[in-house]
Amino acid sequence: MKVWTYTDTNKIVGDPDHLKVFATNDTAQAWFKQNDLEGVAFAYEVILGPRYLAKTLLVLSVLLLGIADLYTTNTILNLGMGELNPFMHIAQTWLGPWWLFPKLGLTYFMMWLLWRSNNPYNIAVVVAFCCTPVLNNLLVIASSH
Repeated sequence: MKVWTYTDTNKIVGDPDHLKVFATNDTAQAWFKQNDLEGVAFAYEVILGPRYLAKTLLVLSVLLLGIADLYTTNTILNLGMGELNPFMHIAQTWLGPWWLFPKLGLTYFMMWLLWRSNNPYNIAVVVAFCCTPVLNNLLVIASSH
């Protein structure tokens, strides 16, 4: 990941306008067109630590758990049993086989919210909570055989 940095040498260090940092090259170019026609921003590599990797893996595990929940729920429905979650039961009743889309939409929404968090421990707690429907579904499937 890179950031683009611009330094205004006419300002003193510590002045809010002395340093500008841009997330993308396009953002930097747009700012230059409006504010400093001759300016240049230099790209610098951002070094991400192990917490970033942990956060990424945790958020991706929410997606995997959501897919596992869909798969195990469909297995339960194919065995002739029903959905216990009242919201998903309504979605299944109204949408039929298309109930998967609101379920995945909620999973993606949860991933977006978790990505905004900077605390991997809080994300891990949510991931642990997301394991419970999958584990419950596996127990129901195992007990039906």
